[in-house]
Amino acid sequence: MFGIADRLRPEVDLVLSGHTHQGYNCVRDAPGNPGLRILQAYANGRGVSVVDLVLDGRTGDVVRSESRAENLPVANDRNTDPTVRARFPAAAPDVAVERIVEHYVSRARPRTQRVVGRISAPLTRAPSPGGDSPVGRLIADAQLAATRAPERGGAVLALTNPGGIRADLGCAAAPPCPVDYGQLYGVQPFGNSLVVMTLSGAQLKQVLEQQFLGVNLERPRILQPSAGLAYAWNPRAPLGERVRDLLLDGEPVLPARSYRVVVNSFLAEGGDGFTVFTQGDRLLGGPQDLDALLEYFAAASPVEPVSVARIVRQP
Repeated sequence: MFGIADRLRPEVDLVLSGHTHQGYNCVRDAPGNPGLRILQAYANGRGVSVVDLVLDGRTGDVVRSESRAENLPVANDRNTDPTVRARFPAAAPDVAVERIVEHYVSRARPRTQRVVGRISAPLTRAPSPGGDSPVGRLIADAQLAATRAPERGGAVLALTNPGGIRADLGCAAAPPCPVDYGQLYGVQPFGNSLVVMTLSGAQLKQVLEQQFLGVNLERPRILQPSAGLAYAWNPRAPLGERVRDLLLDGEPVLPARSYRVVVNSFLAEGGDGFTVFTQGDRLLGGPQDLDALLEYFAAASPVEPVSVARIVRQP
Protein backbone atom coordinates (compact mmCIF):
# COMPACT_ATOMS: atom_id res chain seq x y z
CA MET A 1 0.00 0.00 0.00
CA PHE A 2 2.89 2.37 0.69
CA GLY A 3 4.17 1.69 -2.81
CA ILE A 4 0.85 2.90 -4.21
CA ALA A 5 0.62 5.86 -1.81
CA ASP A 6 4.09 7.06 -2.73
CA ARG A 7 3.00 7.49 -6.36
CA LEU A 8 -0.10 9.59 -5.59
CA ARG A 9 -0.26 13.31 -6.31
CA PRO A 10 0.04 15.66 -3.27
CA GLU A 11 -3.59 16.75 -3.75
CA VAL A 12 -4.61 13.39 -2.24
CA ASP A 13 -5.17 13.83 1.51
CA LEU A 14 -6.65 10.46 2.47
CA VAL A 15 -6.41 6.84 1.32
CA LEU A 16 -9.10 4.31 2.28
CA SER A 17 -7.53 1.06 1.16
CA GLY A 18 -8.72 -2.51 0.84
CA HIS A 19 -7.89 -6.02 -0.33
CA THR A 20 -5.07 -6.77 2.14
CA HIS A 21 -7.44 -7.97 4.92
CA GLN A 22 -5.41 -5.95 7.44
CA GLY A 23 -6.40 -3.24 9.87
CA TYR A 24 -4.29 -0.09 10.06
CA ASN A 25 -4.47 3.66 10.64
CA CYS A 26 -1.23 5.40 9.88
CA VAL A 27 0.38 8.56 8.53
CA ARG A 28 2.81 8.15 5.65
CA ASP A 29 5.44 10.74 4.87
CA ALA A 30 5.24 9.96 1.18
CA PRO A 31 7.72 11.64 -1.18
CA GLY A 32 6.34 15.09 -1.95
CA ASN A 33 3.25 14.35 0.14
CA PRO A 34 4.12 14.20 3.85
CA GLY A 35 1.38 13.44 6.34
CA LEU A 36 -0.77 11.28 4.03
CA ARG A 37 -3.35 9.39 6.11
CA ILE A 38 -3.93 5.73 5.17
CA LEU A 39 -6.68 3.57 6.69
CA GLN A 40 -8.15 0.14 6.27
CA ALA A 41 -10.80 -1.39 8.54
CA TYR A 42 -9.82 -5.06 8.49
CA ALA A 43 -12.01 -7.38 6.38
CA ASN A 44 -15.28 -9.28 6.24
CA GLY A 45 -17.30 -6.47 7.81
CA ARG A 46 -15.43 -6.60 11.13
CA GLY A 47 -14.63 -2.89 11.22
CA VAL A 48 -15.47 0.54 9.88
CA SER A 49 -13.14 3.49 9.28
CA VAL A 50 -14.38 6.80 10.71
CA VAL A 51 -12.68 9.95 9.43
CA ASP A 52 -13.34 13.60 10.32
CA LEU A 53 -11.61 15.89 7.83
CA VAL A 54 -11.17 19.49 8.92
CA LEU A 55 -11.30 21.99 6.05
CA ASP A 56 -9.68 25.40 5.92
CA GLY A 57 -12.61 27.82 5.56
CA ARG A 58 -10.63 30.15 3.35
CA THR A 59 -8.86 27.77 0.95
CA GLY A 60 -11.04 24.68 1.18
CA ASP A 61 -7.95 22.53 1.71
CA VAL A 62 -7.81 19.72 4.26
CA VAL A 63 -6.04 20.67 7.49
CA ARG A 64 -4.25 17.40 8.08
CA SER A 65 -2.92 18.26 11.53
CA GLU A 66 -6.45 18.78 12.87
CA SER A 67 -8.19 15.90 11.09
CA ARG A 68 -8.92 12.71 13.00
CA ALA A 69 -9.34 9.09 11.95
CA GLU A 70 -9.94 5.76 13.68
CA ASN A 71 -11.01 2.20 12.98
CA LEU A 72 -13.92 0.92 15.06
CA PRO A 73 -15.02 -2.71 15.44
CA VAL A 74 -18.46 -3.72 14.24
CA ALA A 75 -20.32 -5.64 16.93
CA ASN A 76 -23.41 -7.69 16.17
CA ASP A 77 -25.37 -10.58 17.56
CA ARG A 78 -22.79 -13.04 16.21
CA ASN A 79 -19.89 -11.39 17.99
CA THR A 80 -18.82 -13.49 20.97
CA ASP A 81 -15.95 -11.32 22.21
CA PRO A 82 -17.17 -9.91 25.56
CA THR A 83 -14.64 -7.05 25.55
CA VAL A 84 -16.01 -5.77 22.24
CA ARG A 85 -19.60 -6.12 23.42
CA ALA A 86 -18.84 -4.23 26.61
CA ARG A 87 -17.33 -1.25 24.79
CA PHE A 88 -19.48 -1.01 21.68
CA PRO A 89 -23.23 -1.38 21.18
CA ALA A 90 -24.28 -4.24 18.95
CA ALA A 91 -25.48 -3.26 15.50
CA ALA A 92 -29.07 -4.35 15.04
CA PRO A 93 -29.71 -6.38 11.88
CA ASP A 94 -31.35 -4.36 9.12
CA VAL A 95 -34.58 -6.17 8.30
CA ALA A 96 -34.75 -4.75 4.77
CA VAL A 97 -31.22 -5.91 3.99
CA GLU A 98 -31.94 -9.34 5.47
CA ARG A 99 -34.91 -9.70 3.15
CA ILE A 100 -32.80 -8.80 0.13
CA VAL A 101 -30.13 -11.32 1.11
CA GLU A 102 -32.65 -14.10 1.74
CA HIS A 103 -34.34 -13.39 -1.60
CA TYR A 104 -31.14 -14.00 -3.54
CA VAL A 105 -30.03 -16.90 -1.35
CA SER A 106 -33.33 -18.64 -2.09
CA ARG A 107 -33.00 -17.84 -5.81
CA ALA A 108 -29.49 -19.34 -5.84
CA ARG A 109 -30.33 -22.39 -3.73
CA PRO A 110 -31.27 -24.70 -6.65
CA ARG A 111 -27.80 -24.17 -8.09
CA THR A 112 -25.79 -24.12 -4.86
CA GLN A 113 -27.37 -27.35 -3.62
CA ARG A 114 -26.98 -29.21 -6.92
CA VAL A 115 -24.78 -32.27 -6.38
CA VAL A 116 -21.80 -32.17 -8.77
CA GLY A 117 -19.77 -35.13 -7.51
CA ARG A 118 -18.57 -37.13 -4.55
CA ILE A 119 -15.48 -37.47 -2.38
CA SER A 120 -14.32 -40.62 -0.63
CA ALA A 121 -13.05 -38.67 2.42
CA PRO A 122 -12.75 -35.05 3.58
CA LEU A 123 -10.15 -32.84 1.91
CA THR A 124 -8.61 -30.06 3.98
CA ARG A 125 -6.28 -27.12 3.51
CA ALA A 126 -4.05 -28.39 6.31
CA PRO A 127 -0.55 -28.33 4.80
CA SER A 128 2.02 -31.07 4.90
CA PRO A 129 5.40 -30.14 6.43
CA GLY A 130 6.45 -29.20 2.90
CA GLY A 131 3.45 -26.93 2.39
CA ASP A 132 1.08 -28.70 -0.01
CA SER A 133 -2.40 -29.73 1.12
CA PRO A 134 -5.03 -32.26 0.00
CA VAL A 135 -7.31 -29.53 -1.38
CA GLY A 136 -4.35 -27.81 -3.03
CA ARG A 137 -3.31 -31.03 -4.77
CA LEU A 138 -6.90 -31.57 -5.94
CA ILE A 139 -7.20 -28.09 -7.46
CA ALA A 140 -3.82 -28.31 -9.19
CA ASP A 141 -4.73 -31.73 -10.61
CA ALA A 142 -8.07 -30.38 -11.87
CA GLN A 143 -6.37 -27.44 -13.59
CA LEU A 144 -3.82 -29.72 -15.21
CA ALA A 145 -6.57 -32.07 -16.43
CA ALA A 146 -8.47 -29.13 -17.93
CA THR A 147 -5.50 -27.93 -19.98
CA ARG A 148 -3.46 -31.05 -20.70
CA ALA A 149 -4.90 -31.70 -24.18
CA PRO A 150 -2.83 -30.08 -26.97
CA GLU A 151 -5.76 -28.01 -28.19
CA ARG A 152 -6.31 -26.70 -24.64
CA GLY A 153 -2.71 -25.68 -24.05
CA GLY A 154 -0.70 -28.87 -23.68
CA ALA A 155 0.10 -28.23 -20.01
CA VAL A 156 2.44 -30.67 -18.27
CA LEU A 157 2.15 -29.20 -14.78
CA ALA A 158 -0.05 -26.86 -12.76
CA LEU A 159 0.66 -24.53 -9.85
CA THR A 160 -1.96 -22.69 -7.81
CA ASN A 161 -1.70 -20.17 -5.00
CA PRO A 162 -2.79 -21.22 -1.49
CA GLY A 163 -4.52 -17.87 -0.90
CA GLY A 164 -7.01 -18.66 -3.65
CA ILE A 165 -8.22 -21.76 -1.78
CA ARG A 166 -10.90 -20.52 0.60
CA ALA A 167 -12.47 -23.59 2.20
CA ASP A 168 -12.11 -27.28 2.98
CA LEU A 169 -14.27 -29.99 1.43
CA GLY A 170 -15.96 -31.77 4.29
CA CYS A 171 -18.16 -34.82 4.59
CA ALA A 172 -21.61 -34.35 6.12
CA ALA A 173 -22.56 -38.00 5.56
CA ALA A 174 -20.91 -41.38 5.30
CA PRO A 175 -18.41 -41.62 2.43
CA PRO A 176 -18.60 -41.35 -0.46
CA CYS A 177 -19.95 -37.92 0.44
CA PRO A 178 -21.92 -35.82 -2.04
CA VAL A 179 -20.38 -32.48 -2.99
CA ASP A 180 -22.62 -29.68 -4.21
CA TYR A 181 -21.93 -26.65 -6.36
CA GLY A 182 -21.99 -24.34 -3.34
CA GLN A 183 -19.18 -26.27 -1.67
CA LEU A 184 -16.93 -26.07 -4.72
CA TYR A 185 -17.76 -22.39 -5.15
CA GLY A 186 -16.73 -21.86 -1.52
CA VAL A 187 -13.37 -23.47 -2.28
CA GLN A 188 -12.73 -21.47 -5.50
CA PRO A 189 -14.86 -18.28 -5.35
CA PHE A 190 -12.76 -15.78 -7.31
CA GLY A 191 -13.57 -16.70 -10.89
CA ASN A 192 -9.98 -16.60 -12.11
CA SER A 193 -9.42 -17.95 -15.60
CA LEU A 194 -6.63 -20.41 -16.34
CA VAL A 195 -3.60 -19.40 -18.40
CA VAL A 196 -1.20 -21.86 -20.02
CA MET A 197 2.30 -20.53 -20.68
CA THR A 198 5.74 -21.73 -21.60
CA LEU A 199 8.49 -21.42 -18.99
CA SER A 200 12.02 -22.69 -19.11
CA GLY A 201 13.18 -25.06 -16.41
CA ALA A 202 15.32 -22.22 -15.04
CA GLN A 203 12.26 -19.95 -14.83
CA LEU A 204 10.25 -22.68 -13.12
CA LYS A 205 13.00 -22.98 -10.51
CA GLN A 206 12.95 -19.18 -10.09
CA VAL A 207 9.19 -19.24 -9.54
CA LEU A 208 9.57 -21.79 -6.77
CA GLU A 209 12.37 -19.75 -5.19
CA GLN A 210 9.98 -16.76 -5.10
CA GLN A 211 7.96 -18.69 -2.51
CA PHE A 212 10.61 -17.51 -0.03
CA LEU A 213 11.55 -14.09 -1.46
CA GLY A 214 10.18 -10.54 -1.49
CA VAL A 215 6.67 -10.32 -0.07
CA ASN A 216 6.95 -14.03 0.82
CA LEU A 217 10.15 -13.65 2.82
CA GLU A 218 8.62 -13.62 6.29
CA ARG A 219 5.71 -15.96 5.52
CA PRO A 220 6.43 -18.30 2.61
CA ARG A 221 3.56 -18.90 0.18
CA ILE A 222 3.87 -22.46 -1.04
CA LEU A 223 2.38 -22.98 -4.48
CA GLN A 224 0.24 -26.11 -4.71
CA PRO A 225 1.64 -28.56 -7.32
CA SER A 226 -0.10 -31.00 -9.64
CA ALA A 227 0.71 -34.69 -9.90
CA GLY A 228 4.15 -35.42 -11.29
CA LEU A 229 5.86 -32.33 -9.88
CA ALA A 230 8.02 -32.99 -6.84
CA TYR A 231 10.84 -31.22 -5.05
CA ALA A 232 12.40 -30.52 -1.67
CA TRP A 233 13.26 -27.23 -0.04
CA ASN A 234 15.67 -26.38 2.72
CA PRO A 235 14.78 -23.42 5.01
CA ARG A 236 18.42 -23.11 6.10
CA ALA A 237 19.78 -22.71 2.57
CA PRO A 238 20.58 -19.22 1.22
CA LEU A 239 17.72 -17.31 -0.37
CA GLY A 240 17.46 -18.15 -4.03
CA GLU A 241 18.98 -21.60 -3.44
CA ARG A 242 16.38 -23.32 -1.30
CA VAL A 243 14.65 -25.53 -3.88
CA ARG A 244 16.33 -28.89 -4.41
CA ASP A 245 15.76 -32.06 -6.45
CA LEU A 246 13.13 -30.58 -8.76
CA LEU A 247 11.49 -33.41 -10.71
CA LEU A 248 8.68 -33.75 -13.24
CA ASP A 249 7.32 -37.24 -13.74
CA GLY A 250 10.43 -38.61 -12.07
CA GLU A 251 12.87 -36.80 -14.38
CA PRO A 252 15.01 -33.79 -13.41
CA VAL A 253 13.68 -30.43 -14.60
CA LEU A 254 16.31 -29.16 -17.05
CA PRO A 255 17.12 -25.42 -16.96
CA ALA A 256 17.18 -24.99 -20.76
CA ARG A 257 14.13 -27.13 -21.52
CA SER A 258 10.68 -25.58 -22.14
CA TYR A 259 7.64 -26.64 -20.10
CA ARG A 260 3.97 -25.81 -20.55
CA VAL A 261 2.67 -24.59 -17.19
CA VAL A 262 -0.89 -23.69 -16.23
CA VAL A 263 -1.69 -21.15 -13.51
CA ASN A 264 -4.66 -18.94 -12.74
CA SER A 265 -4.86 -15.42 -14.11
CA PHE A 266 -3.95 -13.91 -10.72
CA LEU A 267 -0.60 -15.69 -10.75
CA ALA A 268 -0.11 -15.10 -14.48
CA GLU A 269 -0.13 -11.36 -13.72
CA GLY A 270 2.53 -11.75 -11.02
CA GLY A 271 0.22 -11.95 -8.01
CA ASP A 272 1.56 -12.79 -4.53
CA GLY A 273 5.06 -11.80 -5.63
CA PHE A 274 5.42 -14.48 -8.33
CA THR A 275 6.65 -12.06 -10.96
CA VAL A 276 8.48 -14.71 -13.04
CA PHE A 277 5.10 -15.84 -14.37
CA THR A 278 4.88 -12.54 -16.27
CA GLN A 279 7.86 -13.72 -18.32
CA GLY A 280 5.98 -16.72 -19.72
CA ASP A 281 5.32 -16.83 -23.46
CA ARG A 282 2.94 -18.59 -25.88
CA LEU A 283 0.07 -17.76 -23.55
CA LEU A 284 -3.28 -19.45 -24.06
CA GLY A 285 -6.40 -18.66 -22.05
CA GLY A 286 -8.46 -21.47 -20.58
CA PRO A 287 -11.63 -22.05 -18.53
CA GLN A 288 -12.33 -20.55 -15.15
CA ASP A 289 -10.77 -22.32 -12.18
CA LEU A 290 -14.17 -23.31 -10.80
CA ASP A 291 -15.25 -24.78 -14.13
CA ALA A 292 -12.06 -26.86 -14.24
CA LEU A 293 -12.86 -28.19 -10.77
CA LEU A 294 -16.45 -28.99 -11.77
CA GLU A 295 -15.22 -30.79 -14.88
CA TYR A 296 -12.78 -32.81 -12.80
CA PHE A 297 -15.48 -33.90 -10.37
CA ALA A 298 -17.77 -34.89 -13.22
CA ALA A 299 -15.05 -37.13 -14.66
CA ALA A 300 -13.37 -38.51 -11.52
CA SER A 301 -16.03 -38.92 -8.82
CA PRO A 302 -15.74 -40.22 -6.25
CA VAL A 303 -12.57 -38.14 -5.86
CA GLU A 304 -9.89 -39.74 -3.72
CA PRO A 305 -7.79 -37.37 -1.58
CA VAL A 306 -4.08 -37.50 -2.39
CA SER A 307 -2.49 -38.07 1.00
CA VAL A 308 1.14 -38.26 -0.13
CA ALA A 309 2.91 -34.90 -0.06
CA ARG A 310 4.54 -33.70 -3.29
CA ILE A 311 6.81 -31.23 -1.50
CA VAL A 312 9.37 -32.20 1.14
CA ARG A 313 10.78 -29.77 3.68
CA GLN A 314 14.29 -30.79 4.60
CA PRO A 315 15.32 -30.54 8.27
